[in-house]
Amino acid sequence: MAVITFSREAHSGTQDLARMLAQRLGYRYVGRDDLTRAVTERSGVQRQAESNETEGKALSRWEQLGEQLTGGREAYVAALKAVVTELALADDVVMVGHGAGLFLSEVRTAVSVFVVAPLDDRIARLVAEGVSDPALAKRLTEEEDRESAEYLRYLFGIDWLDPHQWDVVLNTGRVAPAAAVAMLAEYVEHLVRGRADQRDLTERQLASRVEQALLADENLGVDKLQVHFDAGALVLEGEALAKEDRDRAESVARELAPEASVENHILLRPPTSA
Repeated sequence: MAVITFSREAHSGTQDLARMLAQRLGYRYVGRDDLTRAVTERSGVQRQAESNETEGKALSRWEQLGEQLTGGREAYVAALKAVVTELALADDVVMVGHGAGLFLSEVRTAVSVFVVAPLDDRIARLVAEGVSDPALAKRLTEEEDRESAEYLRYLFGIDWLDPHQWDVVLNTGRVAPAAAVAMLAEYVEHLVRGRADQRDLTERQLASRVEQALLADENLGVDKLQVHFDAGALVLEGEALAKEDRDRAESVARELAPEASVENHILLRPPTSA
């Protein structure tokens, strides 16, 4: 089993490429809109795309909300992580958008692909899709690129143009789609998911389930909450307003993961008086 995730510059032809690869491999295809719907259902946080190749438009605007964004951002990230992990665990799958591959960077049988193309090619593609003014097409393409860059930097803290963030960088202005698909298929067909990857994904799924439950608990006062596995133990991290919050988080984690060893690293940070 393997997972291939695609991120891309706007209007680089990525979704067609991803569909072709999924068909070639016989994998499930999960497009950007599919991921958007699944994450929205899980988190209740809306992230609307305005064109076929838009990524990150709503989230880049969230930065303007300052502290009001914290809860929405955490819920969105937890839901996205859960959806991506469950898809990876369940099936051979090709996913597009949302920076999905960044959650799976340590999984050996997950391949993250970043697709680029010359700006002129991308403008021409958008014009062919119905934007009659090339100057407008250029502005829209550059705007979408900026917002995608903001999205990935804001949620994951990366520079999306750093090639070290991706396993494969493809320039569709230089490589024909059929050749790109053949190359990726050759790469993926040699991947075999072993016990370590399967265990890692299972642990990620459980950690995501616990994290989502804690974030949804309106009576829990824990900030900067993170849940992950480390050396086989389920680790809780964050800052609690009171010992009762710290204990409540641990109790919920133990209830949802009764077979796991739980390590509570949540720090007490009670409010300070002026």
